Amino acid sequence: MKNRQFIYLILTVSLGSFVVLIIGRFDLISSTGILLLGNDYRRRPGCTCSRSSLTSLRSPLTSENSHIQLSLCSEYATQRGPHQRIIAISLFGPKENRMFQMNRSLALLHQLIEDLNVVYPDNFILRVYHDDAVDSSNIICPIECKHPNVDFCNMTDKLYIPPKIWRFTPAGDPLVDIMMSRDLDSPLTKRERAAVDVWLASNKLFHSLRDHPLHNVPMLGGMWGFRPSLNRSISRLILDKIYNRELIKRYGGRADQSFLSSHVWSYAKASVIAHDSFLCKHEFGQKSEPFPTQRPAVNETNCFIGWARPCCTPGKRPFGPCPPECRPKDHPEWVYC
Repeated sequence: MKNRQFIYLILTVSLGSFVVLIIGRFDLISSTGILLLGNDYRRRPGCTCSRSSLTSLRSPLTSENSHIQLSLCSEYATQRGPHQRIIAISLFGPKENRMFQMNRSLALLHQLIEDLNVVYPDNFILRVYHDDAVDSSNIICPIECKHPNVDFCNMTDKLYIPPKIWRFTPAGDPLVDIMMSRDLDSPLTKRERAAVDVWLASNKLFHSLRDHPLHNVPMLGGMWGFRPSLNRSISRLILDKIYNRELIKRYGGRADQSFLSSHVWSYAKASVIAHDSFLCKHEFGQKSEPFPTQRPAVNETNCFIGWARPCCTPGKRPFGPCPPECRPKDHPEWVYC
């Protein structure tokens, strides 16, 4: 009898310890219905700094299945909660890119963050999808701790996805309302933002930008956007294609635009705003619109959207006038539109 009581005591203590462990792992805030992860989401492993707390943006428990929806980025990104507005880029190392130079890539990234703060200051977040070539302690930690609007997303467990397609991942993120795919080496400009604002003021799912005579595809890898919040079914379909190993391996290297043409444009063309300054006659199955603002003056360096820094030489354009039919109807005098 005593032995049985002793066994019961051991089991009771063990069960109690397990319960304490579970409670220690999760802090349930009953007043807000929010489940907070017990570990410190503000500090990455190996970091000496901590990021700002996100008390007001933490993910609520869903009433249907009582679990936290996870972002397709990081624990910190998950804690931001729903309704995220994302600008996504890919940053990948020498394994995928022989021309990779870390110092140059970091310089471009810092320039892009400066652009973000000026052009997209209204709660847009820059997500940097990367591999292990990007060191946490020396690169990621200082940038994330300094810039609350930048999240790094490690793709090491998804390396079967071609690097230039990593940046498309937010299209399937359940916490993202707006995503835009951009290039690391291309600046964010006021001309681009004006076009984005036209898109966001509409009810269209997709956005496509074409601002050069050679932008002759439906969607460019670094010049398109999607609003997952308007159609979660299409959002999941796009993510399924990105995560399909047999499918996605066909689109390595520079084939990201082929992936968009083959697997995203079929959804996009039914609900898209396409701004096109040169190829408006070639509608790709959907009529385009002129850009809402005139092209910058010839002495400015941001001569077209999608250019790689430093791009245009002051005083010389890389192309001629835009066709009259591609100009706004109320501004036929915009020779460079």
